Amino acid sequence: MATGLARYSLFFLLFIASAFCTPARVEASEIQENRPFLASSVNNTHPFVGQEVLLTYRLYFRDTAPKISYEVTPPFQGLWAREAGSERFIKSVPATIQGKNFRSAIVKQFKLVPIQSGRITISGYSMLSTLPQEPVATRGKEHPDTSVRITSPAITISAQALPEPVPAKLSGAVGTFSLTLMADRQKLRIGEPISLKLILTGTGSLLTLELPDLDLPESFRHNPPERTTILTQDSETSSGTTTATILAWPQSQGDFQIPATSMAVFNPDTKQFSFLHSKPLAITVAPAAQGATVGRGEHADTSTENEGTPASLLATVAIVLLFLLSIAALLLIRIKRVAKVKKLATENTGNGQPDRGISARTMKQQLFSLIEETGVKSPGGMTRTELLNALQKINITDESRSELPAVLDSLDKILYSSATEKESRTHDLIAIKVNALMHALKKASFSR
Repeated sequence: MATGLARYSLFFLLFIASAFCTPARVEASEIQENRPFLASSVNNTHPFVGQEVLLTYRLYFRDTAPKISYEVTPPFQGLWAREAGSERFIKSVPATIQGKNFRSAIVKQFKLVPIQSGRITISGYSMLSTLPQEPVATRGKEHPDTSVRITSPAITISAQALPEPVPAKLSGAVGTFSLTLMADRQKLRIGEPISLKLILTGTGSLLTLELPDLDLPESFRHNPPERTTILTQDSETSSGTTTATILAWPQSQGDFQIPATSMAVFNPDTKQFSFLHSKPLAITVAPAAQGATVGRGEHADTSTENEGTPASLLATVAIVLLFLLSIAALLLIRIKRVAKVKKLATENTGNGQPDRGISARTMKQQLFSLIEETGVKSPGGMTRTELLNALQKINITDESRSELPAVLDSLDKILYSSATEKESRTHDLIAIKVNALMHALKKASFSR
């Protein structure tokens, strides 16, 4: 074990830790000059229980990127885990390891939260990949592709227990946050709805914490809270807002107050607990309008004497118009998307003749856009096996269906080659095949 750690110690130089966090740790599988290998890393090796950690698997390779056909996700014992982003179409970047030139790309990331203290080892992530071979000089034939399973090294984190005494109101909030209570209005009539929002904003365990309950007046009927979480994109640690929305209907008139809500928070930087407090809300409820029904919408009076009133007819017409406008908007968006793809394809392919100036990246993006138009969602995030299964549902010929993965592999070979001059242009034969596939995919999208 000591020998293995000494062999891979150079990988620690690839990552720089934050001045306020525990240094990140990187482990790499055995380095082979002509074989791809995996490196695993975490951005914090000594998190507290409840503190979010980012686990990253990075693939290193030479010249041409391997094709990933199958992956095995590690078991996460003692951890809450969620995959962070699954888009496979990621541009690789140059990397130098032990004086040797490689290309690297992030192939998988997980957001983890320890739910128990102690040493936790994460292992078992592996992938089955196919290594494309260069053509044989004679007869224009190719070597058969080589399949190889690559396994990432295990990595260990040491989860720290929260300092005692732990406040009773702590419900998983580890990070830096602020708490706000707001309402869409503070003056209304009996039976009218009011929307109350408890908003937690900040950075930390937004995905796993629990928000406190609101203390509503007894005369307020209400639905269970609906939780939504909106995260900032490209953030190593979850950052954004978590909101609990409650829809309520006051049943009696008067002046009411929704008291301040509090919750406990642990700051891993200062290693201290604190309490967040929202401001109280004053609500004034006036008597119901003459002739209006009282209560929640689903419990309101629905007798036949009210069904034909002008107000109900107006509401029905408004709903129908809104529905028709929504359909029209969706159709307009689809028409614009199809026109955009068609225009882009026409500009780049001319009258069916290959354009030598189109880059491999542009062709690949055009193919993925047209595949999405046929109904396949996020084709760029699929393995070749998943893509082949999805193509079975597309109304294209068997020849086009079998040709598509091969063309994508050819584009990847050009795109991920270490020679920069190979990335700018494609060969005529590949351009012709791409042009034919785009024509078949456009026909499939129009026939939906």
